[in-house]
Amino acid sequence: MGRKKIEIKKIENKNSMYCSFSKRRKGLFNKAHELSTFCGANVAVIVFSPKEKLYTYGEPSVDSVMDRFLREQSMGGNPEESEFLFDQHIEDLELHELEQCKASMEEFMMEKRDQLDEIVTRRVPLKNFVGVNSDKNSG
Repeated sequence: MGRKKIEIKKIENKNSMYCSFSKRRKGLFNKAHELSTFCGANVAVIVFSPKEKLYTYGEPSVDSVMDRFLREQSMGGNPEESEFLFDQHIEDLELHELEQCKASMEEFMMEKRDQLDEIVTRRVPLKNFVGVNSDKNSG
């Protein structure tokens, strides 16, 4: 006996919707874990519940995946191009040039983190961050 097919539409009953959200979030995080484990993919999942509560899953971590995403977006979205820009000439740089490059990269990352924080803050009132579960084994 197989599963019955359900109609894809918003669940109107709030209790049913919250229950379904919880089960489907766990399933989504499980699929993200499987994708990472089986395929070696770096994965980040960010979900806001119907009650505007934030849930995250990341492998190796949400921060590392977001940092990579933001870095590659700043380079035009081409990962090969960003690797080329960072790796091509680094061997030829003097110490003061490397320090300047490091400072510039740190400043850039701080700006992107601030932008991301601003976006998240605009979407979710501060009171909803109480009890945020951001570890990868969240349930």
